[in-house]
Amino acid sequence: MIGLELLRAMPLFSGLSDERLDWVCHRLTDFELAPGEALIHEGDEGASFVVLIEGSLLITKRSNSVELPAGRQDAPAFMGEIPLLSGTPAQVTVRSAGHSRLLRLDEDTFRELIATDVTFSRTIFQTLSRRVSGLESFVRQREKLASLGTLTAGLAHELNNPAAAVARSTDRMRAIARDLDSITCELHDSDLPQEAMYALKALSDTAISGPVPARTPIEESDREEAFGEWLDGRKVHDAWKIAAVFAASKLELPAVQSLLGSAGDAVSPAARWLAATVELAALVDEANHGASRIADLVKAMKSYSYMDQAPKQEVDIHEGIEATLTIMRHKLKHGVEVVREYDRSLPKLSVYGSELNQVWTNLIDNALDAMDCKGTLTIRTRRDGGAAVVEVGDSGPGIPPDVQTRLFEPFFTTKPVGKGTGLGLDITWRIVVNRHGGTIKVHSKPGDTKFLVVLPIDSEVH
Repeated sequence: MIGLELLRAMPLFSGLSDERLDWVCHRLTDFELAPGEALIHEGDEGASFVVLIEGSLLITKRSNSVELPAGRQDAPAFMGEIPLLSGTPAQVTVRSAGHSRLLRLDEDTFRELIATDVTFSRTIFQTLSRRVSGLESFVRQREKLASLGTLTAGLAHELNNPAAAVARSTDRMRAIARDLDSITCELHDSDLPQEAMYALKALSDTAISGPVPARTPIEESDREEAFGEWLDGRKVHDAWKIAAVFAASKLELPAVQSLLGSAGDAVSPAARWLAATVELAALVDEANHGASRIADLVKAMKSYSYMDQAPKQEVDIHEGIEATLTIMRHKLKHGVEVVREYDRSLPKLSVYGSELNQVWTNLIDNALDAMDCKGTLTIRTRRDGGAAVVEVGDSGPGIPPDVQTRLFEPFFTTKPVGKGTGLGLDITWRIVVNRHGGTIKVHSKPGDTKFLVVLPIDSEVH
């Protein structure tokens, strides 16, 4: 049996009488853990209250499938009170750092001590408060870092495509510019009349002005084949390359035939010159589109984070929503239809812009997860008296009623262990309710889930 002196030396049991302490000793089970052996795993049910009397315990928590250090307990210490009192699965994994000796107290005895001994219960609840606060702080920081990592990865992915397009375009432009010099010299040395050169320049100007008509792949293929056959018949060098450029442009075969049909020996350099100028213009447009896309992404990121601005701003909430959608485009473009129903008459709100954008990120990300990134994402805004209402809806399977009542509880999640921290919606609730004096509600049925964020229009944020 455990010695009374050992227990009395611990603050947890210091207020018990000898008789009560002896009663506790008879209900304690002595056991040991080998180095690295787990006391409990995150997500386990049926936790018990244990007292560490020798050794040390290491605490870890999973985040995005990665196990991260979350703390350490050295003897004398106790743990297990959080899952016992809350009735929730274990929030952390606990392993022995070396050889450890522990005492296990059965649940009935634990609850009786809570109810009857002031010193015991005060120590338990003071420790519980510190631990919950520390765990929340740890997980919130991880949640923010994970959210930042997700946004950064998505932004990097979105930036990579236009950046690569700009690089490809400029490399090709450099090569065409070199070829164009020699083709121009060859054309001037040919017997093509000056009037035909002017006409060739006019045809080039027409081809590169304005947008190219939309065509189906079959139409594009037919055009390329027709151009290729005609150019091959005129013995034009690299006819297949030129045909592809002509087919993708505004050029029409009759106009090319009319101009180049009588060019004689100059038909080849004339066709190559026309193709080079048309392709060069198309590459400039492509590079400009890529650069504009990069500028839009940078603008969205600055708008999302409210970089170089005060924490509280007068904000058009639609701009924040659109910036969030732009940054999350990598998750939207492969099967999600975004429906926007905005009330643009809503006035600007005095809010913490970057924090509010975290609300849109959490709600949109949860909606996409619920739909497995395939379905309809609906975002509506409207005015309701003195409040602005933002509705984020999805066409996913819905949220069961028993889950809806717990959605905003800290650490509550329906995702597998390590996949969700259970703090995304808790953070959302705190930002909306505590920081902005608003409300957040959820209505859900299969195929139609809506989160409604209600924000005061004319009130100070906290």
